[in-house]
Amino acid sequence: MLIRFSVENFRSFKDRQSLYLNAVKTCKEWNDENRAEESGVRAVRSAVVYGANASGKTNLFMAMYRMKSFMLSSVDIDKKPNFLLGEPFLLAPSSFTAPETFEIEITVKGRHFVYGFSLVLKGKPFEEYEIVKEWLFEVVKNKMKPCFFRERRMSDDGTMSNVIDIDEKRMPQGKGLEQRTRPDVLFFTVAAQFAEPTCQMISEYIRLSFNVISAVNRQGLPEFSKSKMLMDAEMASRIKKLIADADTGVKDLTVGDNGLVMSFHDQYDDTGAVVGRTNFLFSYAESLGTQKLFDLSGTLIDALHNGRVLVIDELDAQLHPILVRHLVELFNNPKTNPKNAQLIFNAQSPDLLGYKVYSKAKEKKIARLRRDQIYFVEKDNQESSKIFSLIEFKKDSGLRTRNDASYDKDYLSGVYGGIPFPKEMVAEVSNNG
Repeated sequence: MLIRFSVENFRSFKDRQSLYLNAVKTCKEWNDENRAEESGVRAVRSAVVYGANASGKTNLFMAMYRMKSFMLSSVDIDKKPNFLLGEPFLLAPSSFTAPETFEIEITVKGRHFVYGFSLVLKGKPFEEYEIVKEWLFEVVKNKMKPCFFRERRMSDDGTMSNVIDIDEKRMPQGKGLEQRTRPDVLFFTVAAQFAEPTCQMISEYIRLSFNVISAVNRQGLPEFSKSKMLMDAEMASRIKKLIADADTGVKDLTVGDNGLVMSFHDQYDDTGAVVGRTNFLFSYAESLGTQKLFDLSGTLIDALHNGRVLVIDELDAQLHPILVRHLVELFNNPKTNPKNAQLIFNAQSPDLLGYKVYSKAKEKKIARLRRDQIYFVEKDNQESSKIFSLIEFKKDSGLRTRNDASYDKDYLSGVYGGIPFPKEMVAEVSNNG
């Protein structure tokens, strides 16, 4: 499970900011539903991020993708793919040469880890970088036990060099690999590729179970859903049910050998009775929302089936708010999510904030999301993005938000921040002179 993600000096994030998934003890609502426990850590099953356009919501998810890419592919630096190029905060000259830092806290196979690294850009233009710090700790009984720690140190002759200290008890197979690690490559990636057990286990988890989906490019998602339908009868049945249960009118789906998806709809006589069934080319006949749901369906169901972390940029784009509620509920409900998968997404519609359900424990209607599942991103006066959760927000009176408050109305009225304040927009559509 994902416990925390932190980023510093990346795109719109100048200062260190963190998204916490650990369940806050003072947040008592939906304890038996919306939170799960692994490796002695309690974390929420889902989290939503709100904020104005250009506030930094997508940049937060890009930072997650950037970290994943570095962890898996830093040894391929000679290929110079775009995701290996640094992007510091550009609105403060002091940030150009300051370290970019990424850190992730996760649980994997009953173990609890904190991994991170810092890099600095070099040269003009900044086409090269160097890893200046890197660390992996295992958390045991609430104590941080170092697996390895890397930093730049000054040697006796006054020169700076990368030094990697390895705990041989925790990573005996990592010894000697520091000699194979270039200044522009993560030691973690090298260790994983040489089958060091701890790093290899974490690397496999990041590769398979930490998935970030862009709002702009869903490339690969429809192919994944198609492959699941072709190769797994049970998965095909679940995908069809998800599409049908969304009230799309689609009664069945097939994938041909040519990779084309066909959707089937009932046909009716003049009395409304079903008299047959007809099929359409899915990509032509179905709405953009239905197509998006199909694209996501394989990944969503796979995440629930295998307990993966799924990060989706603009989940609610092209999807009805009620449908989004149901997708989130699949993750919040232990019955449909027995393996503790997590869904992290950003959204524009405040519908989820206003969605209330009767709670037997509280004996009243309260928001279906816990306050530690709701995050906001907004920019300060220097256009640097800041992240904060509803559970930590305090009103001007000093009081925290109650769990029966109207989150949606408060949000749209600017109580929590994270909304735009546009100036009056005037369009000149004619020349009166």
